[in-house]
Amino acid sequence: MLTILSRPIVVAGLVAIILVAGLIGGLANGVEVIIMEWFAAARAAWPLLAVVAGALTNIGGAYVTLGVTTLAAVGLLIRRAPARAIVLALTVLFERSAVEALKVLFGRPRPEFGVEWLPHSLAFPSGHSANSMTAFLALALIAAPPALRRTAVVSAIALSVMVGLTRLCLGVHWPSDVIGGWAFGLLAVAAALAIGRRSALLGFEPQHEVVAGHRPALDEDEAA
Repeated sequence: MLTILSRPIVVAGLVAIILVAGLIGGLANGVEVIIMEWFAAARAAWPLLAVVAGALTNIGGAYVTLGVTTLAAVGLLIRRAPARAIVLALTVLFERSAVEALKVLFGRPRPEFGVEWLPHSLAFPSGHSANSMTAFLALALIAAPPALRRTAVVSAIALSVMVGLTRLCLGVHWPSDVIGGWAFGLLAVAAALAIGRRSALLGFEPQHEVVAGHRPALDEDEAA
């Protein structure tokens, strides 16, 4: 995952996804309108869907994403890995600020398809999708022990995908909002890893040795 995210073609692809999703999505996109109408009909037919989605969507909210980031950063400080703690915290905080700036830049209204209550903020990109992808994936790649990193990455992506889908189930975001949020979260993590590695703030182990299981990896504090 570390090497994949750092490839220029992947970064360029994520930027392209964000731009395309931001420019062609929303009310003017007939496909998205059909999708949102389908979710509205599903909520009307199965009221429990909104209840379940409303509970699960909180996983991508500020309390959870900032909470787990804080706990992970404190854990890294206890493990005497302050550089990783700083990179993790700054990644999440800067990404959240950037998402709010993008919302203003694109200025997309939220969908209104049978939703009784809509958040007052703008739609693109989905903050829950972007914030969960950034917080959980950054935690998996920066804070998780090497032996658990692969499982942590899969779990992080799965959680973020689930959070994004709940935003559609609740009718508070367009599909392109969610896709753009996921892409922006991945881009934020990619940027953090690139900066962290080039500045030596993150002492990642050689990727092939960890994947192949040749030896356990060391954090920068352990390597010292």
